[in-house]
Amino acid sequence: MPFATLTSMNVVKLQGVFGDQVLNILQKRGYRLGKTIGEGSYCKVKVAYKAYENGLIRKIACKTIDRKQASKDFVTKFLPREISILKSIRHPHIVTILDILDIDEQVYIFMDICEKGDLLDYIRNKGPLPEFKAKHLFKDIDNLVSATDYLHSLDISHRDLKCENILLASKDCVKIADFGFARWCRDENGRRILSETFCGSAAYAAPEILQGVPYNPKMYDAWSLGCVLFIMLTATMPFDDTNIKQMLKVQTSKKLSFPCRYESSISNSAKKLVMHLLEPDITKRATISQVTRNSWLRDIEYTNALLKNPRPNSSKH
Repeated sequence: MPFATLTSMNVVKLQGVFGDQVLNILQKRGYRLGKTIGEGSYCKVKVAYKAYENGLIRKIACKTIDRKQASKDFVTKFLPREISILKSIRHPHIVTILDILDIDEQVYIFMDICEKGDLLDYIRNKGPLPEFKAKHLFKDIDNLVSATDYLHSLDISHRDLKCENILLASKDCVKIADFGFARWCRDENGRRILSETFCGSAAYAAPEILQGVPYNPKMYDAWSLGCVLFIMLTATMPFDDTNIKQMLKVQTSKKLSFPCRYESSISNSAKKLVMHLLEPDITKRATISQVTRNSWLRDIEYTNALLKNPRPNSSKH
């Protein structure tokens, strides 16, 4: 498949650098940091600017990670994985990493900026997406499905696919971001690795995650994409994560239902794909490779018909 190759990016690592020296190093590499646009317990996302020798200045983003604020588990396990994976991937629908600087206790990850916000905000503002629009963002022209398929082809699992981690580069182009929980799915000997860490968001978590059993991380990604597609089509969450025990019961009993107000406007083929992804039995759950060949995504005539006669806009909820 296209792009299914490992890239190589060198991580610049510097020790014994403090204060203004850090800013000088960034400036020498053409970087200038701007305002903070996102913040977590041990990381910040800032607007940044990259100056090139030809005089061009490009607006980008910079994720800064403070090791002193992070847990030992994150510093020793999750951060090295994230860096290892980020420098190995490149796909048009994954946020492009431009540079990684590891300076003492701080890691600076420079990347594309997606100023249209994330998919969750988009759906909150627009309401449920017309089916043709959901189909386009989900698959058409190398979008969510092919980006995830690309990761899986390299034996990488994201493990935190959710609407907040799907960014809009434009109104018709989405990019997967935030690889903080990503991991390799095989060890150095090529043996498949099952995950045991509960990670990601409970609302998107597959039943095997909630049950606390070792799990196939690629199938976790498949389940999470099923949740994303459900949200795209209905502007509602498929499961209520305020009661995890009850949520697990709904998942395993396959009692998921589509909201009545959208039931008739969503095609049976779209519903079948959602339910195939949200299958609690992982031996029956759709793999991402199977999703790429799904009839709903490949039905061009149906998509063209919807483009000519899209579903009327629903009221926002």
